[in-house]
Amino acid sequence: MYTVCIIWGTGAFWQFWERYFTSKNMEVVIASRSTLISPQEAVGDADIIIFSVSIRATLEVMDEIIPHIPADRLVMDFTGIKKEASEHLAKYTSGEVVATHPMFGPGISSLVGQNIAFDPIRPWEKWGFLRSLWEKDGANLILLSSARHDELVAIVQSSVHILNLVLGHILQKRNINVEELLTIATPNSRMQLCILGRFLNQKAPLYTDMQMYNTEYRDIILPEMLAYLTEVTAMVQSRNSDAFASEFEIIKQTMGTSFLEFSQGISEMLDADIKTAFRERRERE
Repeated sequence: MYTVCIIWGTGAFWQFWERYFTSKNMEVVIASRSTLISPQEAVGDADIIIFSVSIRATLEVMDEIIPHIPADRLVMDFTGIKKEASEHLAKYTSGEVVATHPMFGPGISSLVGQNIAFDPIRPWEKWGFLRSLWEKDGANLILLSSARHDELVAIVQSSVHILNLVLGHILQKRNINVEELLTIATPNSRMQLCILGRFLNQKAPLYTDMQMYNTEYRDIILPEMLAYLTEVTAMVQSRNSDAFASEFEIIKQTMGTSFLEFSQGISEMLDADIKTAFRERRERE
């Protein structure tokens, strides 16, 4: 059975993977700058090496560790931004390389239904074993090039996060109490406020790195968002109702009827649960 070395930087994500691999009767070594065994030592005896460090530190840590990795090992990274890390591993290692991004946090109990994006740069037998293991345990493995991954997460993560930050800023600037806002909230705004709360309940450094280090988002998508907001602001301030309504319908058609109907049904179920949860919370208080 393979030995796994997880190069850990910050956070608790490695704890889930330690439990997971151990449950598969695999030996797991956790190595960081603060552990008794150094990462440079640990990788020498490991079959599978996983970098699980902060986005901002990934390349620096790789440069420190890669010279100590034997040639026949599987090297992976769990970094939330893939392109630069993938290119780095492809260039400076000679063994198996598979870029991966588990699209979940450390709080899950199993891989069932969880998404894992992967880019098989040099996949051989060790990756075949690991892929089979994850699929058997119910994970959804999504084949994506590293460049395409970064483009998509720039939308589903970084862009969504900045929209939440803007909403939070509006509330903070006006000193609006969320509890008061919930008393007049619509179904859409109730769900959005819950999403805002979930967003703000996370650790700031991870979300900061997603904003700063995804070049697809930072250099292309964020400027597009700003330009579009300027365009829509002009429509609103000039009361150009026809232009706004036309824009709404164009985007609506792009989303597709099937998705809109599905989203409506799901949102109605979620809102019912949210209203129940808020009512029970008020009763407890």
